[in-house]
Amino acid sequence: MLKRLGKGLLYVGPGAVIIGIFAAGHTMIAPETDRLQSYRIEKGLIAPPEPVVEPIPEADAEDVERDAEGGIIPPAYRYFSFTMPFTGNIGTTKRLFSMEVSLSVFGSPFVGDVVVLRLQEMEAQLRPVVLAQMQGLSEDEVRDPATRNALALRIRDALNAEFMTLGEELEIDNAMITSVVLT
Repeated sequence: MLKRLGKGLLYVGPGAVIIGIFAAGHTMIAPETDRLQSYRIEKGLIAPPEPVVEPIPEADAEDVERDAEGGIIPPAYRYFSFTMPFTGNIGTTKRLFSMEVSLSVFGSPFVGDVVVLRLQEMEAQLRPVVLAQMQGLSEDEVRDPATRNALALRIRDALNAEFMTLGEELEIDNAMITSVVLT
């Protein structure tokens, strides 16, 4: 009988000790509360403390979008790609280039989505502005990444100027040439 009890303790004992220590450790972990104040609030002896509401600075309130709970909605990039690539002649030759152009807007996600929808509506008006910036490119200019980056900046500036002349309150943060094909 004692042998069986010894074998049982050998198998069950270490697990029971570990679980007991684990449970005792968890009972000692308690949040720091003032038990006397909790008692006084429960019995109605004192009024509960008023929650502290952090005031929103006025300058910050206008610049930052907030959700329904008052949390800050971080700004994000929104992208618009023209549906078809831009194709043109290389200089005065019979060779062609084809470039895909994408535009990015940085800011509130809601405003960015509205800008992208407006860009989709205006795409037919914007294509000639982009093509005007691409006219007269030589093959070396089309191949050179630095020249393509400068072209992207010219496209961005030309589109922003076009928005101003159309009376649109849109602004493109960046234009990117995402694909180039020479034929």
